[in-house]
Amino acid sequence: MKFAVRLGILGIVFVAMFSVVGLRLWFVQVAEGPAIAQATEEQTWIQKTTYAPRGDIYDRNGVLLVTSRMVPAVVIDRTFVQPEEREELIKRLSALLAIDAEELDAVYEKEGINARFQVAIVSNELAYRLNEQLDVLPGVEIARVPERVYLSGPTLAHVIGHLGLPDEADVEENPDIDLNLRIGRLGVESAYDQFLQGTSGILEYRVRRGEIIDQKPPLAPLPGNSLELTIDLELQQLVELALEEGIALSNAVKDADHLAGEDVFGVTEKAAAVVLDAKTFEILALASVPDFDPQLFVAGIHVDTYADLNEREALFNRAIGGRYPPASTFKAITYTVIEEENLPFPDRDDVDVSDRLVNCDGKFILPELADGSQQVKRDWYDGITSFGWLDIHDALRNSCNKFFWAAGLGTYLAWDRTPRETVIQDWAGDLGYGSATGIDLEGEIDGTIPSRAEFERRAEIQRENPDAGLLHPSRLEDDGAIWQGGDLMDFAIGQGAFEATPLQVAVSYAVLANGGRVMEPRVVSRVIDSSGNTVQEISSPHVRTVPITSTTRESLLADLGRVVSSGTARAAFKDFGDGLDQIGGKTGTAEISANKDSHAWFVGVAPLNSPQYIVVVLVEEGGSGGRIAAPVARHILQYLMGNVPTPIEAGEKTD
Repeated sequence: MKFAVRLGILGIVFVAMFSVVGLRLWFVQVAEGPAIAQATEEQTWIQKTTYAPRGDIYDRNGVLLVTSRMVPAVVIDRTFVQPEEREELIKRLSALLAIDAEELDAVYEKEGINARFQVAIVSNELAYRLNEQLDVLPGVEIARVPERVYLSGPTLAHVIGHLGLPDEADVEENPDIDLNLRIGRLGVESAYDQFLQGTSGILEYRVRRGEIIDQKPPLAPLPGNSLELTIDLELQQLVELALEEGIALSNAVKDADHLAGEDVFGVTEKAAAVVLDAKTFEILALASVPDFDPQLFVAGIHVDTYADLNEREALFNRAIGGRYPPASTFKAITYTVIEEENLPFPDRDDVDVSDRLVNCDGKFILPELADGSQQVKRDWYDGITSFGWLDIHDALRNSCNKFFWAAGLGTYLAWDRTPRETVIQDWAGDLGYGSATGIDLEGEIDGTIPSRAEFERRAEIQRENPDAGLLHPSRLEDDGAIWQGGDLMDFAIGQGAFEATPLQVAVSYAVLANGGRVMEPRVVSRVIDSSGNTVQEISSPHVRTVPITSTTRESLLADLGRVVSSGTARAAFKDFGDGLDQIGGKTGTAEISANKDSHAWFVGVAPLNSPQYIVVVLVEEGGSGGRIAAPVARHILQYLMGNVPTPIEAGEKTD
């Protein structure tokens, strides 16, 4: 046989073979494709999630604050919805649930094939009506799902937090996160989410033509663990109400001042308070005004409502995230450093260096500037009175800025550019300023301790970006000084570039009161299971010990008592009742700018013979500390000491 003939026959055979293979592939993919796909689907187990109820949250006395209840919800399982049924299903559900059809269809599309997702929580009555129509609502079921219930309402909102769906940041952190599972936002709902969340259950089944043909025994969801807070609900409610009354008092005083011709720059709207146990560092109350109702987030918050909360800064926890100059409350720290480090005083006519006395006459005159003009720092009482020559004890009692300015200036002049130039800053850092306290809540800031290093850091940034506004441009000139003596003087009285949170102020006073023990504050005391057994104790770790002598501690506590009994807070505490001799404190009035009202501060300590309670009150742009913040703190301290709290009325206009 010729080669050409053989080659032709071989070609015919190959063509025939490939034709048979091609015909078979067509038969499998086209003719029998749907049937094979259906058979494959029937062999595949579909897995769906059922969500667990989150754990409960209790106050320190076992009062239930947050729980979960099972409620009826409309759920769509796309496994049981045929493509041709989608449009009619969306139309019917839209009418029954009063949800826009386009929005509902968009959610349906977003969830994807074979998804099982919740559409809405419904009332028992509507659930009953829907149950009667399930035969015309393919893929729809009425399921019992857990819903969060915030029994305390807005009270404790910033401590408890709220729930929300995962966002892009959550997905980046955990790509496997369930996008339909609500997780904790803010507060302990977020910080302890892993404990509260519980374990989801699983449903597994196989489907043929929209009908279940086989299923495995369901794996039931396991409820989350519960939390017991360190917070006392009754105290918390009293503190929050006291802040609201303090805000109202501030505005009433401002109205009167305005009518009297005094400058008033704004309406008081914001405040914060902390009650800290100085021995255990448990947070007994922590409040921030304005607040919000966590229940708003349970079913998904409306965009307009969320915008309003943001505009009012209601979600912002001022107690741990607010930046404020601590003002004269910081004088207790400077007092301690003066005593412990024997800070030098400047040799001046108005300063007795040997006896460490300062003539508190209302003004502090500094060397002349280059243009010959005199620098004068005026005290809060300038033009009102002159306290005369004061030692450290009376300087604290009367909140004499000049005394503490002198200590700051003396330190600068004697120790500038030496290892000891940051002695006050170092003590501040050890006592809790300039870094987060470690509280078990998210959103805490570090704050700022002003120093040469900090100002040089700012100068470097501003040289690269002249519009940064971190320092006055004159400091960056060739003959300018980036860090100056006046900066340390301002720092010594809690002003200038100093920024701290109310919680940091509370921690610093707790350390001074307990003799130097620094611990991390806590709002949760333990995690418990559904049977009430302790899963984990949440303690306050010991961070460090600051070496404060008992002599300095006892002297400071005694002088804080004099502030209340005969000093800048005496008017606010005059009707305290029994136990006034066991109350100490310090007023503070933080100047922030020429066109804003000052922040009002007060820090209380009780009982002085064995300090347990540290009470910090901040009324943002509230005015005088002695006039506004001190009466609020007095009201809280009366409750803590077993007295009947008296009405919150204006105290004396003091620093």
